[in-house]
Amino acid sequence: MGKKPVSHRFGYEGYLLGALLVLLLFPSLVPAQTATGDVGTGEGFGNLKWGDTVDQALRVHPDLHFEGYRIVTEKQEPSRMYRRKGASNRVEGVNFDSLEYWFRGDRFYEIRAVLRSRIGPRTLVTEAERSFDMLVGRIGRAYGKPKEYNVKYVTEYLAVIKEARWERPGMTILLRYNGAAKENVDRLTLDIRKQGEAP
Repeated sequence: MGKKPVSHRFGYEGYLLGALLVLLLFPSLVPAQTATGDVGTGEGFGNLKWGDTVDQALRVHPDLHFEGYRIVTEKQEPSRMYRRKGASNRVEGVNFDSLEYWFRGDRFYEIRAVLRSRIGPRTLVTEAERSFDMLVGRIGRAYGKPKEYNVKYVTEYLAVIKEARWERPGMTILLRYNGAAKENVDRLTLDIRKQGEAP
């Protein structure tokens, strides 16, 4: 009598299911390129390129609306800030409170994303501070170690300030966390701007 074939308990489908579960449970095994990229390639942000005019930006994002000015010096033309109505403020997996599009001399040169979180009686790490650490990791996987990384303390309030800066061809990325001081509210700011442009 011939031997009965050995039946595989899980089969091909079982191995595929197992591989899928591993990827879902351990997303760090996915290459960094698939998890990052929101910060841009150096040529701009999203579908906008550095140097695009407001009219060009409005053709790409018709929901852009003017919000206000920023004056750096009296000699310099004020920058104009726009926001999108109803659009997501998500950058690199972080949901920011606001996402600002900045234009100087009618040319797009900067994105600023801001997240504020409140410290409660049982808060160990706020959303803003947790997001700072997460973004340092994600941006670092895409672009390497920051050119500068600083941590300092404001002694009057014992508030921590963390900064990380990357210089890439075509753009500068500045990530800044300001710990809570007077009002138990901290802030995370992500600035992505055309290389060589002042804030």
